[in-house]
Amino acid sequence: MLDLQLTAETVQADTVKAGYSCPCGCTPATTYRRGSPAATEGCCCGNEFAVGPDAESHVHAPTGFQVLTDAVLAPWGDRLPVAWAIGPSTHDEPEHPAVGQSHDPGAGAGTTTDPVCGMAIDPEVSRSTGLHSRHHEADYFFCGKGCKLEFDEDPERYLDPSYVPSM
Repeated sequence: MLDLQLTAETVQADTVKAGYSCPCGCTPATTYRRGSPAATEGCCCGNEFAVGPDAESHVHAPTGFQVLTDAVLAPWGDRLPVAWAIGPSTHDEPEHPAVGQSHDPGAGAGTTTDPVCGMAIDPEVSRSTGLHSRHHEADYFFCGKGCKLEFDEDPERYLDPSYVPSM
Protein backbone atom coordinates (compact mmCIF):
# COMPACT_ATOMS: atom_id res chain seq x y z
CA MET A 1 0.00 0.00 0.00
CA LEU A 2 1.23 3.49 -0.82
CA ASP A 3 2.05 5.86 2.02
CA LEU A 4 0.28 9.00 0.82
CA GLN A 5 0.82 10.93 4.07
CA LEU A 6 -2.75 12.20 4.35
CA THR A 7 -3.02 15.55 6.12
CA ALA A 8 -5.99 17.50 7.48
CA GLU A 9 -6.16 20.87 9.16
CA THR A 10 -9.05 22.92 10.48
CA VAL A 11 -9.61 26.11 8.49
CA GLN A 12 -12.81 27.14 10.33
CA ALA A 13 -15.28 25.31 12.57
CA ASP A 14 -17.11 24.10 9.43
CA THR A 15 -14.16 23.79 7.02
CA VAL A 16 -11.26 21.38 6.70
CA LYS A 17 -8.29 21.43 4.32
CA ALA A 18 -7.17 17.92 3.37
CA GLY A 19 -4.22 16.91 1.24
CA TYR A 20 -1.60 14.26 0.66
CA SER A 21 1.92 13.64 -0.56
CA CYS A 22 1.63 12.40 -4.14
CA PRO A 23 4.11 9.76 -5.35
CA CYS A 24 5.29 12.31 -7.97
CA GLY A 25 6.49 14.67 -5.22
CA CYS A 26 3.65 17.22 -5.27
CA THR A 27 1.34 17.92 -2.33
CA PRO A 28 -2.20 18.49 -3.67
CA ALA A 29 -4.84 19.69 -1.20
CA THR A 30 -8.42 20.91 -1.31
CA THR A 31 -10.79 22.59 1.11
CA TYR A 32 -14.12 21.03 2.07
CA ARG A 33 -16.93 22.95 3.77
CA ARG A 34 -19.49 21.02 5.85
CA GLY A 35 -22.65 20.26 3.87
CA SER A 36 -21.02 20.83 0.48
CA PRO A 37 -20.55 18.27 -2.29
CA ALA A 38 -17.15 16.57 -2.30
CA ALA A 39 -14.23 18.87 -3.12
CA THR A 40 -11.72 17.59 -5.66
CA GLU A 41 -8.18 18.38 -6.76
CA GLY A 42 -5.97 16.99 -9.49
CA CYS A 43 -2.22 16.58 -9.39
CA CYS A 44 0.19 17.48 -12.17
CA CYS A 45 0.78 13.77 -12.84
CA GLY A 46 -2.89 12.94 -13.46
CA ASN A 47 -3.74 11.59 -10.00
CA GLU A 48 -7.00 12.82 -8.46
CA PHE A 49 -8.05 13.47 -4.87
CA ALA A 50 -11.50 14.05 -3.36
CA VAL A 51 -12.74 14.83 0.15
CA GLY A 52 -16.35 14.84 1.32
CA PRO A 53 -19.49 12.74 1.06
CA ASP A 54 -19.22 9.99 -1.54
CA ALA A 55 -15.60 11.03 -2.27
CA GLU A 56 -14.87 7.78 -4.09
CA SER A 57 -17.41 8.55 -6.82
CA HIS A 58 -15.71 11.89 -7.52
CA VAL A 59 -12.37 10.48 -8.69
CA HIS A 60 -11.84 9.07 -12.18
CA ALA A 61 -9.58 6.02 -12.41
CA PRO A 62 -8.34 5.37 -15.96
CA THR A 63 -6.75 2.04 -16.83
CA GLY A 64 -3.66 1.49 -14.70
CA PHE A 65 -4.91 3.64 -11.80
CA GLN A 66 -6.09 2.36 -8.44
CA VAL A 67 -8.68 3.96 -6.18
CA LEU A 68 -7.72 4.23 -2.52
CA THR A 69 -9.95 5.45 0.32
CA ASP A 70 -9.46 6.72 3.85
CA ALA A 71 -11.02 9.34 6.13
CA VAL A 72 -10.01 12.42 8.10
CA LEU A 73 -11.53 13.75 11.28
CA ALA A 74 -13.52 16.90 10.53
CA PRO A 75 -13.56 19.79 13.02
CA TRP A 76 -17.25 19.05 13.73
CA GLY A 77 -16.37 15.50 14.84
CA ASP A 78 -17.40 13.39 11.81
CA ARG A 79 -15.08 11.11 9.90
CA LEU A 80 -14.92 12.64 6.42
CA PRO A 81 -14.26 10.27 3.48
CA VAL A 82 -11.30 10.88 1.18
CA ALA A 83 -10.43 9.06 -2.05
CA TRP A 84 -7.55 9.02 -4.52
CA ALA A 85 -7.16 7.78 -8.06
CA ILE A 86 -3.43 7.02 -8.13
CA GLY A 87 -1.64 6.05 -11.33
CA PRO A 88 1.86 5.02 -12.29
CA SER A 89 3.08 8.53 -13.21
CA THR A 90 6.04 10.16 -11.48
CA HIS A 91 8.54 12.87 -12.38
CA ASP A 92 11.55 10.54 -12.39
CA GLU A 93 12.08 10.82 -16.14
CA PRO A 94 15.46 12.26 -17.20
CA GLU A 95 14.20 14.02 -20.32
CA HIS A 96 10.92 15.34 -21.62
CA PRO A 97 9.88 15.03 -25.28
CA ALA A 98 8.58 17.70 -27.59
CA VAL A 99 4.95 18.68 -27.16
CA GLY A 100 2.68 16.13 -28.78
CA GLN A 101 5.01 13.17 -28.27
CA SER A 102 4.51 10.76 -25.41
CA HIS A 103 7.37 10.30 -22.95
CA ASP A 104 5.74 7.23 -21.41
CA PRO A 105 7.15 4.13 -23.11
CA GLY A 106 3.97 2.24 -22.21
CA ALA A 107 1.65 4.92 -23.54
CA GLY A 108 -0.32 3.89 -26.53
CA ALA A 109 -1.47 5.76 -29.57
CA GLY A 110 -3.82 8.55 -28.70
CA THR A 111 -1.68 10.12 -26.00
CA THR A 112 -0.22 13.59 -26.11
CA THR A 113 2.12 15.56 -23.88
CA ASP A 114 1.23 18.29 -21.41
CA PRO A 115 3.14 21.32 -22.78
CA VAL A 116 3.89 22.62 -19.27
CA CYS A 117 5.24 19.58 -17.40
CA GLY A 118 5.81 17.01 -20.15
CA MET A 119 3.54 14.29 -18.71
CA ALA A 120 1.90 11.79 -21.07
CA ILE A 121 -1.80 12.69 -21.28
CA ASP A 122 -4.88 10.91 -22.55
CA PRO A 123 -6.65 13.75 -24.44
CA GLU A 124 -10.10 12.28 -23.85
CA VAL A 125 -9.57 12.15 -20.08
CA SER A 126 -8.24 15.72 -20.11
CA ARG A 127 -11.16 16.96 -22.18
CA SER A 128 -13.72 15.21 -19.96
CA THR A 129 -12.24 16.78 -16.81
CA GLY A 130 -11.95 20.31 -18.22
CA LEU A 131 -8.17 20.17 -18.58
CA HIS A 132 -8.15 21.37 -22.18
CA SER A 133 -7.39 24.71 -23.87
CA ARG A 134 -7.49 26.02 -27.43
CA HIS A 135 -4.83 28.45 -28.60
CA HIS A 136 -4.38 29.63 -32.21
CA GLU A 137 -6.81 26.94 -33.42
CA ALA A 138 -4.80 24.13 -31.76
CA ASP A 139 -5.84 21.90 -28.85
CA TYR A 140 -3.68 21.48 -25.75
CA PHE A 141 -4.28 18.97 -22.94
CA PHE A 142 -3.13 19.08 -19.34
CA CYS A 143 -2.49 16.69 -16.47
CA GLY A 144 -3.95 18.98 -13.82
CA LYS A 145 -5.37 22.39 -12.99
CA GLY A 146 -1.98 23.89 -12.20
CA CYS A 147 -0.52 23.15 -15.62
CA LYS A 148 -3.66 24.39 -17.40
CA LEU A 149 -3.64 27.66 -15.42
CA GLU A 150 0.08 28.20 -16.13
CA PHE A 151 -0.45 27.61 -19.84
CA ASP A 152 -3.54 29.82 -20.05
CA GLU A 153 -1.62 32.69 -18.39
CA ASP A 154 1.23 32.63 -20.92
CA PRO A 155 0.78 30.08 -23.75
CA GLU A 156 3.62 31.53 -25.85
CA ARG A 157 6.11 30.72 -23.08
CA TYR A 158 5.20 27.02 -23.19
CA LEU A 159 4.98 26.86 -26.99
CA ASP A 160 8.40 28.45 -27.52
CA PRO A 161 10.68 25.76 -29.05
CA SER A 162 13.36 26.56 -26.46
CA TYR A 163 11.04 25.76 -23.52
CA VAL A 164 11.83 22.46 -21.80
CA PRO A 165 8.84 21.00 -19.90
CA SER A 166 9.58 20.15 -16.29
CA MET A 167 8.01 19.78 -12.88
